[in-house]
Amino acid sequence: MKRAICILLALLISLTAVGCVRMPEFEDFEDHYVDSLPDKAEDGLTLHAFNWTYHDILINLENIANAGFKNVLTMPVQQPKSGGSAWWAFYQPLSFSIGDNSALGSPEELAELCSEADKYGICILADIVVNHMATTDDEGKEEDGTPTVSPAVAEYEPELYNNRNEDVDGIGLTFHHNKNAAGSGAETQYYAYGNLPDLNTANPYVQERVLALLKECIDAGVDGFRFDAAKHVETASDPDYPSDFWENTLEKAKEYYRDKTGKELYVYGEILNSPSGRSLDAYLQYMRITDDGFTAQLKNVFATKKASGILDAQLKTGDASQLIAWVESHDEYVTTNTHYSDVRVAKYWSIIAAKKGLGGLYLARPTEELTVGTIGSYAFESEYVAVSNRFHNRFYDADSYESVDGTYYVNERIKPDDQGALILNVGDVDPEKTVKVAVPHLEDGNYYDALTGSKVVVSNHAAHVQFEANGMAVITRSKDVHPELTISERDCSFVGDKTVSLKTRNCDEAYYYFNGDASGRQTIDGTADIALADHAANGVVDLTVYLRKGVNVFEQTFTYRQLELLSGGFNVLGLDQKYLNDQYELYIWSWNPGRWSKDYEIRDGVVIVNTEGMTGFLIAVFEKGYQVKDPNSWDSAVIKQSSDIKGDLLKQGFIDLSGF
Repeated sequence: MKRAICILLALLISLTAVGCVRMPEFEDFEDHYVDSLPDKAEDGLTLHAFNWTYHDILINLENIANAGFKNVLTMPVQQPKSGGSAWWAFYQPLSFSIGDNSALGSPEELAELCSEADKYGICILADIVVNHMATTDDEGKEEDGTPTVSPAVAEYEPELYNNRNEDVDGIGLTFHHNKNAAGSGAETQYYAYGNLPDLNTANPYVQERVLALLKECIDAGVDGFRFDAAKHVETASDPDYPSDFWENTLEKAKEYYRDKTGKELYVYGEILNSPSGRSLDAYLQYMRITDDGFTAQLKNVFATKKASGILDAQLKTGDASQLIAWVESHDEYVTTNTHYSDVRVAKYWSIIAAKKGLGGLYLARPTEELTVGTIGSYAFESEYVAVSNRFHNRFYDADSYESVDGTYYVNERIKPDDQGALILNVGDVDPEKTVKVAVPHLEDGNYYDALTGSKVVVSNHAAHVQFEANGMAVITRSKDVHPELTISERDCSFVGDKTVSLKTRNCDEAYYYFNGDASGRQTIDGTADIALADHAANGVVDLTVYLRKGVNVFEQTFTYRQLELLSGGFNVLGLDQKYLNDQYELYIWSWNPGRWSKDYEIRDGVVIVNTEGMTGFLIAVFEKGYQVKDPNSWDSAVIKQSSDIKGDLLKQGFIDLSGF
C-alpha cells in the first residue's frame, strides 16, 4: 500500500511538472455574443490613419471594422501647405475649408469615405487646426518678431491674410501679435512651438470661418473632431485672455450635428501636459482631452517585471471617460528613434483598451520616410491588437475590477450575462507551462483565449492559463478565434518579378487565387511564397487570399502593378499628365547639393531624372510660368511637392506617383 501511494505521488508530481494538472470539468457557458462595433463613437476605440489618404482609409474599412476600431482619425482636412507633401505641412493649413488640392484627396472623396464608413458602422473623425496657420519658413518674421503668414493663405482666406497685421477690412486683427503676453497669454496668444503664426481666436470673423469648416465637415458626413493644439486656444474662463471661441464654434457645431443626425458629436482636444495657470475643467466642459502621460508610466513595467506599476499609473483626471490615451502619438513617433516592437505596443494597447471608460488612439505607423499617401504598417489589424479591441467593444459598459497577482495584471469585466478578463504577464513566460492566476470576480467555468482558442478553466477564483510567448491572454466565453494573415508586401508596384510571402494562423481553410479566377485556387499550408510576374494581366496582378476559422472569414484582394522602366535615369511613373503639359511648371529639387533644376526629360509620360551624384530629390509643382528665383535656396511658392525620394527608394530606380 505504501509503495502504491508513492507511485501515485510520483505520478502527480510528474503531471504537475509538465502542466497537466487535472482541472475541474465544466459545461461551456451559453454564449450568444457576436462581435460588433459599439453604436456610439464615444464608446469605441480610434485608429489614427496617419499619412493615409481618404482612399487608403476607404479600401481598408472592412479590415478596420474587423479589427474592432469604431473610429478613424484623418490627417487635418484643411488645405495644407504645399499640397501636403510632408506630414507636418498638414499642421500648417492655408484655409478653413476642406482642402481641394490636398494629398489626402478631394472634398468629394472625403464625403464618399464617410458614406462608405457608415455601412460598416465606422465613424470618421477629422483632425482640425484652429490655433495657427502656415508660415513662409522657419525663420520668417514680421517687424514685431511674430511669424510671417504664408502668402499662400491669401488664395484661400483673403480676409484673414489681409487683416493679419492691421484691421483693413473692418473685421479686426486676425492674428495675434502679443509675443510677450504674460500669464495664460504665454500659451494662448503666441504659439512658441515652431515659427507658426497664431490666429486671433477671439476675433468673430476667425470664429465664423472655423464654424464654417466644422459645418462643411459635418455636411460631408464627419462624425467628430480632434482639435490640434487645443491647449493654446483660450476658453471663456481663461484668467487673462478669455474669449467665446469654443461657444461660437464647437458648441454651435454640436448643435448643428445634433439637429442633422440626432446624435452627439464626438470631440477631443490635444492638451499635452496641462495648461499653464488654467484648469483642465475649462476644456472638459467642451470636449474630452488627451492623456499623454498615462502610458508613459507603464513603459518600465516589463523591464522591472512589476505588474503593480500598471495599477499605480495615474490618469490625468479621475474620470477615464474624459480622456484619450495612446501608446505612441504621431509626434512622439516621428521625433524619437526609440520605437517599441509591434508586440510590445500591443501589450500596452491591451491595457488602454481594457480600461473602463478610457478612450484609446492607436497610431497606424507611417513609412520610415514618413511618406504621405503610403501606409507604413498594417499592425493595426494584427490579432494581437484586434483581440483587445473586440474585448473593449464587448465589455465597454461592464463593471471593471483591476488587480495584480505577482507578475500578472488582471482586468476583469463583469456584466449580468457575460464575463471576461485581460490577463497580462509582465514577467518571464514559459509557453509550455500552465499557470494559476487569481481572478477574484470571475464565475467558475470554461473560458477561451481569444488569441489561441485554448480553454482557460476558472475554478475557485483562479484562472489556469497557458500563455503564448507574448504573455497576453484575453479570455471570454466565446470559443471562436479569428484567422490571421501576415503578408510581406501589399498593393505595390514592381519591376521584373516580385515574390510575396504569406503566413497564416488559426485557419480551418486557407487558399489564394489570381485575377478573380477562384477555380485555380491554391491551398496555403501555413506559409506560401508567391511569384507574381507570371500572373500579370495587362500589367496588373490581383491576388485574393481567403481564410476561415469556424464562422470567422477573412477574404481580401491585393493589387500589384508590374512596370517597365525606360533607360536613361531614375523613372518617375504614374504622374498625372496635367503636371507634364502646359498647366504647371515642374521642377526637381536635388539634395547634396540643394539645387533647383529642370534636369529631366519626359518620355512616353515618364519623367526620367539623372540622379548621378544625388543623395535624393523631390518633384515640385509651381504655377505655370513661375521661375525659381534662387536655384540654391528652397522656394516656398511651391504648390505641391512629393516626399523625399532617397535611400532604398532611390536605389530601386523608380517610383510610382500615381497617387500624387
